[in-house]
Amino acid sequence: MHTSVGRLLDGRTALVTGGGRGIGAAVARALGRCGASVAVNYLSNAQAASDVVRDIELEHSKAVAVQGDVRDPDSAAEMVRQATELLGGIDILVCNVVGGDPVFRGAALDSGFEIQTRTDAQLRATLNVCRLVAPAMRRRHRGSIVFVGFSESRGSSPELADIAIAKAAQEALMRVLAAELGPDGVRVNTVAPGLVPTGGSIPSGIPPGVATLETITPLRRIAQAEDVADAVLALSSDLTRHITGACLPVDGGLIMH
Repeated sequence: MHTSVGRLLDGRTALVTGGGRGIGAAVARALGRCGASVAVNYLSNAQAASDVVRDIELEHSKAVAVQGDVRDPDSAAEMVRQATELLGGIDILVCNVVGGDPVFRGAALDSGFEIQTRTDAQLRATLNVCRLVAPAMRRRHRGSIVFVGFSESRGSSPELADIAIAKAAQEALMRVLAAELGPDGVRVNTVAPGLVPTGGSIPSGIPPGVATLETITPLRRIAQAEDVADAVLALSSDLTRHITGACLPVDGGLIMH
């Protein structure tokens, strides 16, 4: 279900990393539906990104697909260059890419290498793009950066240790950047969904032990990608112009922050 907010983002340009599928695709479509020009970043699935671009164009907004591995500084730089050249300066950055593939080892003490690898990849995927986009935002004295986190980063499920710890590190980065960039009019926030059943940032097969999440979630359902997208949309817009350094959980109340 989509929330109608008109052309809330008219005249703005957004870059969504990992925007070709899952949560990223839903976010890109939501921003485009509200008037933003959207650069849809993808790693390897050009067709999926093209499909998202087509959907945004059907909403009478501009969109382009830009390939790039945001974990690699040179690839990220070329991707941002293309996006800026094709659509103009970036006003909204959504860091959606998850560093590494799902692991779900089941015990943090047995997964040290996987946790370190994923956390390193997550921070590189986020920092590389922020470093490229933030300077121009600071010069214009405006901009919104939104990280897609994970509500379980404030939980304690061993099955989710690798991604929970990696996203917790990203959330810490969010708070530091919010303080660093705030004086220049740039806001940095996190939207933290629970497990979202997509083929994108969270796997469609929910790990053992959490298949009954709906029965213990206060709102009695698992979040969908569109729920996350609407939260990102709000934090990208002037509706939240005095909010920075915040983590907004989108998990139906499963983990009360």
